[in-house]
Formats: sequence, C-alpha cells, structure tokens
Amino acid sequence: MTCIAGGQKLAGTGEPEVGLASFGIQGDTITGFGLGLNIEHAGKVHEVSSALMPLPMKTGIYYFPSLTEPGMTLASYKLRTADRDLLRDYNGGTYSQQYSAIENDPEAKLKIQVDKMEVSDAAQPGFKRVHAVGHFEFNAAALPAASPSDACVKDGIVRSIKSASAGKQQLPKFDAAVCGAEKTHVQCDFDVVADLVKQQ
Repeated sequence: MTCIAGGQKLAGTGEPEVGLASFGIQGDTITGFGLGLNIEHAGKVHEVSSALMPLPMKTGIYYFPSLTEPGMTLASYKLRTADRDLLRDYNGGTYSQQYSAIENDPEAKLKIQVDKMEVSDAAQPGFKRVHAVGHFEFNAAALPAASPSDACVKDGIVRSIKSASAGKQQLPKFDAAVCGAEKTHVQCDFDVVADLVKQQ
C-alpha cells in the first residue's frame, strides 16, 4: 500500500504496516471494509485509515457515505512523534465542519475505486479469500490543538445564531481561518489479500 499524505510519500507492505479490517461478507457485500497504513518515516509515525465502509464485491467507484446520503467520512490521517504522541489529527469530520460550504458535500466523503475484486474459497471453511486492488482518496483537516480555541467556539456560536435567524444553515459551520484549521488531501493505492468470514 502506498499513500501520499500531507505531501509525503508513504509505503508499507504486510502487517503491521498495512492493516485490513472487516466485519466479514454478507451476500455480495463486505459489510465493513477498512484499510490502514502505519509506518515510521523521517522520525515521525504516519497513520492513515480509510475507516470502515460497506463495499460491494465488484469493481467500480464508490463513495462513503454514498453521494445520496448526508454525512462525512471518518477517514483520517494522524501524525505522531516516534514516541506516539499525537502531533496532528487530520480527519473527515473536521474537514466537513471547517471547509464544507454546501450540505452533503462530496468533497467531505471518501472516494474508493476498486479496479480488481477477486473472490475465491479460502482454506478455512466459512471464509472467502478476497483480493482487492484499487485506490482511495479523501480530504481531511486538523485543528492546531486537541480542542477548539475560544475564538473558534465563539465563531461557531455566532454562525449558529445567524443560521437560526435566517432559517437556513450557514456553511461551513466554522471559519477555518479563525479556528486555525489546516486541510490536507490523502490518496492511497492498495493491493490486498485477506480471508474474510462469510456471515449467515
């Protein structure tokens, strides 16, 4: 798996660098499919997570949440010190609140393109072997501290009051400049094989 995150090119192979999480297979869908990259690079630890999403077991382009559903991605990119202290937490939720100027913003969703999806019987009964190849991308943002500043919170309250007065939500919900938010784009290529349980 290779990613470009925060302008850095990151690459990992196998566990523990590359992780694949899943709730298993139900019908023709992987009910929860999530990819992660966790590597040390230039003295820092980089953690990319697509978060869990339902994924059809066929090729195509998918959004999570789907374009027809309101919501934002839970995908994230965390930057830590070598001792695992958190330096920056870029995530889809912060991006949506700080940068989404429209409802149900497509830019606040994870986009995944599956170029290859092979499903075969696994050696263990009740499991299927899945070989998936493709890429995913998402926008994420981080605040400069673990919690929003007073100025950021006040700005959000003012915007909320204005929205209530106008009878229409003012978007984005916060002013990124006031809050000191910082956005980044993450794009990853993957080629993974995993044995997933087939649910009844």
